[in-house]
Amino acid sequence: MRRSPLVYVELLALVCWFGLAAALLWSDDDRSMVPLSAEALVAGPSQERWYGIFFQDQHVGFSVSRQSPTADGGTLWEQRSSFRVATFGKLQEVITAGAALTDAEARLHRFDFFMAAEQVRISARGEVQGSEIVMEVEQAGEVSELRFPVERPPQVNLSMNAVLQRTELSVGTVLDVPYFDPLTLSDGEMRLTVTDVEVLDNGEEAYWMTSTFSGVETRVLVTPAGETLRQESALGMASVLMTQEDAVAVPTDGEPTDLIALSAVRLKGSLEDARNTRLVRLRVKGVEPERVRHEPPLQTLEGDEVTVEVPLTLELPPLPVGDESELEWLESSLTIQAAHPEIREQAKEIVGDAQTRLEAVQRINQWVFDAVEKVPSMGVPSGLEVLRSRRGDCNEHTALFVSLARAAKIPTRIAAGVVYSDRITDTGAFYYHAWPEVRLGGSTEWVPVDPTFGQVPADATHVKLVEGDLDRQVEIMAVMGRLGFELVESR
Repeated sequence: MRRSPLVYVELLALVCWFGLAAALLWSDDDRSMVPLSAEALVAGPSQERWYGIFFQDQHVGFSVSRQSPTADGGTLWEQRSSFRVATFGKLQEVITAGAALTDAEARLHRFDFFMAAEQVRISARGEVQGSEIVMEVEQAGEVSELRFPVERPPQVNLSMNAVLQRTELSVGTVLDVPYFDPLTLSDGEMRLTVTDVEVLDNGEEAYWMTSTFSGVETRVLVTPAGETLRQESALGMASVLMTQEDAVAVPTDGEPTDLIALSAVRLKGSLEDARNTRLVRLRVKGVEPERVRHEPPLQTLEGDEVTVEVPLTLELPPLPVGDESELEWLESSLTIQAAHPEIREQAKEIVGDAQTRLEAVQRINQWVFDAVEKVPSMGVPSGLEVLRSRRGDCNEHTALFVSLARAAKIPTRIAAGVVYSDRITDTGAFYYHAWPEVRLGGSTEWVPVDPTFGQVPADATHVKLVEGDLDRQVEIMAVMGRLGFELVESR
């Protein structure tokens, strides 16, 4: 049986991090900061700002940002970045570019964004129109118009400095700013808290701030005028203000730090024959146990212990294939194109004369497992794009499966969390992963399947942390680098 390498939600985390932002930096080995370039500190406010992008202690890319005044008193904010990251030793290059336009009162009017990573190309443009954000997103050669209701005009990452530049900063200052992420289509409030003051080498003061959105926290060092000097993430990604010459001087030699191996969730204990495991009980370490979903009877959380027990296929009832009574789980989205003619035609061909929902799910799962080449992918998953390219990691397998299953009128949703593998390190560990869940009825109702592994149902080492599309999966970033497990029982 063909098995895939595991490239999971940490890739989404990395893409989201660099989506509309200048990125971050520090060394995980000694917790020492990469120093700011003295020449960069004295650059004038109207000049471009160059940042070196680092992953752990490795210089992996650069970004450049610029702000320009507009004739009506507003500001145009621009940014572009280029960086490389290793997944299973394979270097992948990601290029992003973005712009945002704010008015004289620092209110966001328009924004756009572009990202390219190997076969993935996505562009988005949006405008705040009254109480709505109206967006056009182009991916896989298709253009979608999306609308999102907002109570107050939000900021995007590029335009956050517009708020900071209008705020008198001091230790203890707290700002709650309406925020929208065009890449994950998530919105809410970003909380900015000034936590400390630092005296720079040139004698000037700067403020350390924490920014929190969807449970994900980053640190930012800014000047009193709101200029970003440095940003840091919990994953060891960082950016630091540098001269252009220093920022673009990215080394091409040396062994790259592998993102997948670095983000492994360590397990205390030994798990045997993981792919055939029907029950796993784990003690949650490093984070609040409530970070793990409690969804009995499939996954139960009691105290600091989580138990996952999957049903046998013989225990599942023979439900009919098509069912339009649960429309919430049949809808299309930016990444799940269930209504597209190509997806519907392929689903019809795969399902064929299947008499039960379980049989249809088995056919779709096997088809995706066989058809999609298992390669690391850096980008935003799209069911339609995967159908055409036939390659990708777990996110691509899941996006295609969910698109096909919903096209066949099978209620399906996306789960994300971690899964065990002993194929990456000698000792074995859990890795961030995404997989579908289908409504097959019975006592379990929602049953996990895994087209990346070719499993129906998926084995019990699939521990669910969040449920939903990109706007929810980004929440996993809040536990990355902290989550761990201790094995209590498995069989």
